Amino acid sequence: MRKFSDEDRERIQEELLETARELLVKYGPTKTTVKDITEPVGIAKPTFYQFFDAKSDLYVEIFKQELDEFSEQMQSELEELDDTQDYLEQFFRCYTEFGEENKFVQQVFLRQDYRDVLGDISSEQIAEIERKEMEALIPPIKNIQEQSEGPISEMEPITVLGLMGSSLGLLVLHKDEYEEYTADLEGIQDGIYYHLQEELIATLARGLTVEN
Repeated sequence: MRKFSDEDRERIQEELLETARELLVKYGPTKTTVKDITEPVGIAKPTFYQFFDAKSDLYVEIFKQELDEFSEQMQSELEELDDTQDYLEQFFRCYTEFGEENKFVQQVFLRQDYRDVLGDISSEQIAEIERKEMEALIPPIKNIQEQSEGPISEMEPITVLGLMGSSLGLLVLHKDEYEEYTADLEGIQDGIYYHLQEELIATLARGLTVEN
């Protein structure tokens, strides 16, 4: 078995992650093989398993990196907002933009069921994905709850996430279908999808933060 220094291991692992992300975005997970990933990095296919037990481990690690970047960007966009309704609206926009613009997330989590895509993903890996999502999304919600006296202040954070996912998340999931509608609808400038998205964001944020 080939031995690597700590520095080489770190470099090779990062190159595997970067290569896998590029290939997955371009070709999709089912058409990307371990050999496709290892060849550009300059290691043999069996050597891959010194770094990851399976492709699913690699993809989970990529997703964790994507969430870290998303969380950092979201925090920078939220930190200057004092009004709770504005804060919650921007939080919702960050969430929808992540789903709309992140090509890795689209390939693995939106266009198909990630459990089918990754195949051999374990229950522990699924739990790790969920934990990482909570780590990114729960703190902004708790921050709003501490500042608001509206209905959101008395909700469990997971309930807020459920409301967001079952409304805005489903809207993002069906974005392509909505965009098939004409953009020239009377009174709607940017198409029905973005019109519905902004209306839904405003309605949810207002309903959750305005005192009864």
